[in-house]
Amino acid sequence: MRLCVIGDSPDVRHCAVALVKQGHQVYWLASTEALRTLHNEAVQLTAATDILPSTCQYVVPVQAYHYEGIRLVCVNQEFWQHPDLHTRLFTYLCLLQRALPCAVFHTWGPWPIAYVTIYTARFLAVPAVLSYSSRLVSAKLAEPFLWGWVARQVAAAIVSSPTEQECLLTFAPLTSRQVHVIDPTQPHLGQTLTALYAHLSAAVS
Repeated sequence: MRLCVIGDSPDVRHCAVALVKQGHQVYWLASTEALRTLHNEAVQLTAATDILPSTCQYVVPVQAYHYEGIRLVCVNQEFWQHPDLHTRLFTYLCLLQRALPCAVFHTWGPWPIAYVTIYTARFLAVPAVLSYSSRLVSAKLAEPFLWGWVARQVAAAIVSSPTEQECLLTFAPLTSRQVHVIDPTQPHLGQTLTALYAHLSAAVS
Protein backbone atom coordinates (compact mmCIF):
# COMPACT_ATOMS: atom_id res chain seq x y z
CA MET A 1 0.00 0.00 0.00
CA ARG A 2 1.31 3.47 -0.86
CA LEU A 3 0.64 6.03 1.88
CA CYS A 4 1.19 9.76 2.38
CA VAL A 5 1.85 10.95 5.93
CA ILE A 6 2.03 14.68 6.56
CA GLY A 7 3.33 16.60 9.55
CA ASP A 8 6.35 17.50 11.67
CA SER A 9 5.73 15.87 15.03
CA PRO A 10 7.88 12.98 16.32
CA ASP A 11 4.78 10.77 16.13
CA VAL A 12 4.76 11.15 12.33
CA ARG A 13 8.28 9.79 12.09
CA HIS A 14 7.53 6.96 14.50
CA CYS A 15 4.42 5.94 12.55
CA ALA A 16 6.17 6.21 9.18
CA VAL A 17 8.94 3.88 10.35
CA ALA A 18 6.38 1.40 11.70
CA LEU A 19 4.47 1.45 8.42
CA VAL A 20 7.58 0.85 6.32
CA LYS A 21 8.30 -2.21 8.48
CA GLN A 22 4.86 -3.48 7.43
CA GLY A 23 5.97 -3.34 3.80
CA HIS A 24 4.21 -0.10 2.80
CA GLN A 25 5.63 2.56 0.52
CA VAL A 26 5.53 5.69 2.65
CA TYR A 27 5.88 9.29 1.48
CA TRP A 28 6.48 11.60 4.44
CA LEU A 29 5.76 15.24 3.63
CA ALA A 30 7.34 17.49 6.25
CA SER A 31 8.71 20.99 6.60
CA THR A 32 12.38 21.89 6.59
CA GLU A 33 12.05 22.33 10.37
CA ALA A 34 11.67 18.54 10.64
CA LEU A 35 14.78 18.19 8.49
CA ARG A 36 16.68 20.44 10.89
CA THR A 37 15.55 18.27 13.80
CA LEU A 38 16.78 15.12 12.05
CA HIS A 39 20.14 16.73 11.32
CA ASN A 40 20.46 17.81 14.97
CA GLU A 41 19.88 14.19 15.99
CA ALA A 42 22.60 13.08 13.57
CA VAL A 43 20.09 10.91 11.70
CA GLN A 44 21.49 9.31 8.56
CA LEU A 45 19.76 10.76 5.47
CA THR A 46 20.51 9.98 1.83
CA ALA A 47 19.66 12.59 -0.79
CA ALA A 48 17.14 11.17 -3.28
CA THR A 49 16.69 12.28 -6.86
CA ASP A 50 14.49 9.38 -7.91
CA ILE A 51 11.46 9.48 -5.63
CA LEU A 52 9.45 12.36 -7.06
CA PRO A 53 7.67 12.44 -10.42
CA SER A 54 8.81 15.20 -12.77
CA THR A 55 5.44 16.96 -12.45
CA CYS A 56 6.12 17.60 -8.75
CA GLN A 57 9.66 18.91 -8.93
CA TYR A 58 9.00 22.61 -9.52
CA VAL A 59 5.67 23.29 -7.81
CA VAL A 60 7.18 23.98 -4.41
CA PRO A 61 10.84 23.96 -3.34
CA VAL A 62 11.55 20.58 -1.76
CA GLN A 63 14.45 18.50 -0.57
CA ALA A 64 14.01 14.74 -0.97
CA TYR A 65 15.73 12.01 1.01
CA HIS A 66 15.69 8.31 1.77
CA TYR A 67 15.36 7.69 5.50
CA GLU A 68 14.92 4.20 6.96
CA GLY A 69 12.94 3.15 3.90
CA ILE A 70 10.79 6.29 3.99
CA ARG A 71 10.59 8.70 1.07
CA LEU A 72 11.06 11.96 2.96
CA VAL A 73 10.03 15.15 1.15
CA CYS A 74 10.81 18.39 3.00
CA VAL A 75 9.00 21.51 1.86
CA ASN A 76 10.50 24.96 2.48
CA GLN A 77 9.27 26.39 5.77
CA GLU A 78 7.42 29.39 4.33
CA PHE A 79 5.09 27.10 2.36
CA TRP A 80 4.25 25.36 5.61
CA GLN A 81 3.50 28.58 7.49
CA HIS A 82 1.86 31.06 5.10
CA PRO A 83 -1.77 30.44 4.03
CA ASP A 84 -1.32 32.34 0.77
CA LEU A 85 1.15 29.64 -0.34
CA HIS A 86 -1.07 26.70 0.57
CA THR A 87 -2.66 26.60 -2.89
CA ARG A 88 0.72 25.44 -4.16
CA LEU A 89 0.81 22.70 -1.53
CA PHE A 90 -2.66 21.69 -2.70
CA THR A 91 -1.41 21.53 -6.29
CA TYR A 92 1.65 19.57 -5.21
CA LEU A 93 -0.44 16.95 -3.42
CA CYS A 94 -2.80 16.64 -6.39
CA LEU A 95 0.07 16.08 -8.81
CA LEU A 96 1.71 13.59 -6.47
CA GLN A 97 -1.55 11.68 -6.18
CA ARG A 98 -1.99 11.64 -9.96
CA ALA A 99 1.50 10.22 -10.52
CA LEU A 100 1.78 8.02 -7.42
CA PRO A 101 -1.71 7.26 -6.07
CA CYS A 102 -1.75 6.92 -2.29
CA ALA A 103 -4.43 4.87 -0.59
CA VAL A 104 -4.69 7.18 2.42
CA PHE A 105 -3.55 10.65 3.52
CA HIS A 106 -2.75 10.82 7.24
CA THR A 107 -1.88 14.13 8.88
CA TRP A 108 -0.87 15.24 12.35
CA GLY A 109 -1.01 18.98 11.64
CA PRO A 110 -0.07 21.70 12.48
CA TRP A 111 -3.58 23.05 12.08
CA PRO A 112 -3.22 24.91 8.71
CA ILE A 113 -1.52 21.87 7.18
CA ALA A 114 -4.18 19.56 8.60
CA TYR A 115 -6.81 21.68 6.85
CA VAL A 116 -4.94 21.66 3.51
CA THR A 117 -4.47 17.89 3.74
CA ILE A 118 -8.11 17.14 4.52
CA TYR A 119 -9.34 19.57 1.86
CA THR A 120 -7.07 17.99 -0.77
CA ALA A 121 -8.04 14.46 0.22
CA ARG A 122 -11.70 15.39 -0.03
CA PHE A 123 -11.12 16.88 -3.49
CA LEU A 124 -9.28 13.74 -4.63
CA ALA A 125 -11.74 11.31 -2.97
CA VAL A 126 -8.93 9.80 -0.89
CA PRO A 127 -9.64 8.73 2.72
CA ALA A 128 -8.14 11.21 5.17
CA VAL A 129 -7.02 10.40 8.70
CA LEU A 130 -6.31 13.11 11.27
CA SER A 131 -4.39 12.47 14.47
CA TYR A 132 -5.61 14.97 17.03
CA SER A 133 -3.21 16.56 19.50
CA SER A 134 -4.17 18.88 22.34
CA ARG A 135 -3.05 21.77 20.12
CA LEU A 136 -5.44 20.72 17.35
CA VAL A 137 -8.31 20.38 19.81
CA SER A 138 -7.69 23.86 21.21
CA ALA A 139 -7.71 25.27 17.66
CA LYS A 140 -11.51 25.03 17.79
CA LEU A 141 -11.59 28.33 19.70
CA ALA A 142 -9.59 30.18 17.03
CA GLU A 143 -11.11 28.63 13.89
CA PRO A 144 -14.49 27.14 14.87
CA PHE A 145 -15.95 26.95 11.33
CA LEU A 146 -12.88 25.37 9.71
CA TRP A 147 -12.36 23.10 12.73
CA GLY A 148 -15.89 21.77 12.42
CA TRP A 149 -15.59 21.38 8.64
CA VAL A 150 -12.42 19.32 8.98
CA ALA A 151 -13.99 17.08 11.62
CA ARG A 152 -16.91 16.37 9.29
CA GLN A 153 -14.66 15.45 6.36
CA VAL A 154 -12.20 13.02 7.96
CA ALA A 155 -12.65 9.32 7.36
CA ALA A 156 -11.13 8.60 10.76
CA ALA A 157 -9.71 10.49 13.72
CA ILE A 158 -6.98 9.17 16.00
CA VAL A 159 -6.25 10.03 19.62
CA SER A 160 -3.75 8.45 21.96
CA SER A 161 -5.96 7.74 24.99
CA PRO A 162 -9.59 7.08 25.99
CA THR A 163 -9.61 10.41 27.86
CA GLU A 164 -8.71 12.26 24.65
CA GLN A 165 -11.37 10.27 22.79
CA GLU A 166 -14.02 11.35 25.27
CA CYS A 167 -12.89 14.97 25.03
CA LEU A 168 -12.90 14.97 21.23
CA LEU A 169 -16.35 13.38 20.99
CA THR A 170 -17.66 16.14 23.26
CA PHE A 171 -16.43 18.93 21.01
CA ALA A 172 -16.38 17.52 17.47
CA PRO A 173 -19.10 16.31 15.06
CA LEU A 174 -17.63 12.80 15.10
CA THR A 175 -19.07 9.42 16.04
CA SER A 176 -17.41 6.92 18.34
CA ARG A 177 -16.85 4.65 15.31
CA GLN A 178 -14.76 7.37 13.67
CA VAL A 179 -12.50 8.10 16.63
CA HIS A 180 -9.82 5.46 17.21
CA VAL A 181 -7.61 5.22 20.26
CA ILE A 182 -4.13 4.33 19.01
CA ASP A 183 -1.14 4.91 21.26
CA PRO A 184 1.83 5.81 19.00
CA THR A 185 4.17 3.99 21.42
CA GLN A 186 2.36 0.64 21.22
CA PRO A 187 4.47 -2.27 19.94
CA HIS A 188 2.03 -3.24 17.18
CA LEU A 189 1.52 0.28 15.83
CA GLY A 190 2.26 -0.64 12.21
CA GLN A 191 -0.23 -3.50 12.19
CA THR A 192 -2.92 -1.40 13.88
CA LEU A 193 -2.57 1.45 11.39
CA THR A 194 -2.41 -1.00 8.47
CA ALA A 195 -5.73 -2.54 9.50
CA LEU A 196 -7.33 0.90 9.78
CA TYR A 197 -5.99 2.08 6.41
CA ALA A 198 -7.10 -1.14 4.69
CA HIS A 199 -10.60 -0.73 6.08
CA LEU A 200 -10.82 2.90 4.95
CA SER A 201 -9.40 2.14 1.52
CA ALA A 202 -11.84 -0.74 0.98
CA ALA A 203 -14.75 1.51 1.92
CA VAL A 204 -14.08 3.85 -1.03
CA SER A 205 -13.06 1.27 -3.62
